[in-house]
Amino acid sequence: MSRCRTRAATPDHDPGAELHVTTRRQAGTILGSLAVANLLAYAARNSLFAVYPALRDRFGFHDAKLGLLATAFILPHAVATLPFGWAGDRFDRRRVIALGLLLASVAGAAGALATDATTLVLSRAVVGVGTAAVVPVANSILGQIYDGPRKASRMAIFNLGLLFGGAAGFFVGQAAGFPAVVVVLAIPGALIALVIALLPVPAPPGARDAGSSLRDNLGGFFASAKLLLRIPTLRWMMVSTTAMAFAAGGYSAWLVDFLERDKGMAPKAATNLLGATLVGAVFGVVAGGRLADLLRARIETGRLWIIVLGMTLAIPCIVASIELPATWLLYVAGVANLFFMFWYHAPIAVSIDDVAPPTHAAAAQALVIFTMHLFGTAPASYVLGLVSDDSSLYRAMWVPLGFIVVAILSMMLATRTFVRDVRAARGGGAVVASL
Repeated sequence: MSRCRTRAATPDHDPGAELHVTTRRQAGTILGSLAVANLLAYAARNSLFAVYPALRDRFGFHDAKLGLLATAFILPHAVATLPFGWAGDRFDRRRVIALGLLLASVAGAAGALATDATTLVLSRAVVGVGTAAVVPVANSILGQIYDGPRKASRMAIFNLGLLFGGAAGFFVGQAAGFPAVVVVLAIPGALIALVIALLPVPAPPGARDAGSSLRDNLGGFFASAKLLLRIPTLRWMMVSTTAMAFAAGGYSAWLVDFLERDKGMAPKAATNLLGATLVGAVFGVVAGGRLADLLRARIETGRLWIIVLGMTLAIPCIVASIELPATWLLYVAGVANLFFMFWYHAPIAVSIDDVAPPTHAAAAQALVIFTMHLFGTAPASYVLGLVSDDSSLYRAMWVPLGFIVVAILSMMLATRTFVRDVRAARGGGAVVASL
């Protein structure tokens, strides 16, 4: 029977920890279940983007308020990643994720009963809190199980859930409309929560260090954040991912409206274009993970340079997507754009895991997600909505390009300290076997 060992304990990590052994089948089940959870979390996040006309009619929203609705989801989501990530390093990670998904499902279904804008915003905020449990904790689980030369390739599979989930949110929203869409997505969310609660997930390396009192736990929370912020590479990656999140968040929130209003596309044609670009994104996630692992085998900073290359190649594709009319060339530009942009998803998650001490793996993921969503994704849709109201949606589409340049430069700076920080985190080098 083929087995995968988690990251070995070293004197600088968790000296008395027992080495957990996971079979290949168990690892595949965990990976698949977490990918589905990620899919449903992103579907819930994107579920209202395709029903803007219905929300305008029902609640009287204009563009800035529609952007603010997305912000109302992402702000609590960003804040909640911190306690969820910290809990993922110290407690049963299955229950942490399951609790978050159940909370999101109940709150999402309750949104169908919204009678005014305030009620709907409250529902979206709680859904944001619940879904915050998925990515940081899941990344720490997968980083522990698949630690080795193919880590980014495996992490890419998990990130496919992000893509298919984002698209599912659009398509279900368009097919079901509001308010049915939030109920349709809540049911499978509750079911996958129950599945995850029963998975054979290994205990986190820092579980035995969990405090017994509220004071101990709060102290551990702030100590963990302080330790992680001392890692130079992690700080540069936080800047880069935040800038990239602003760009991605702005485009995700306004893409369909831009295609319909500025390109003159019918809703069905805009949806078809979105589906075509999804193909590029899927191949981009897979290619990014594979290329990152291949280049990592040659140079230690290889995964970071793949991120830089992908974002750089995406820039001319974005320009073409904004400028081209609604012809077949627009489809080509859109597919190429998402292909290159999505290279970064798996390598960045793996690189965060590489520079973080194993006992703080989930907290490190959460810290990066917190900053990227709070300062990147959260204001993006609102800022672009303000630019659209003040000028035009066409001009608003140019704003994220500047943030992509910042993301590229910050990731290049991260390569300067990456090797040193990885070695410090690993305490001289843990040897692992990988699936």
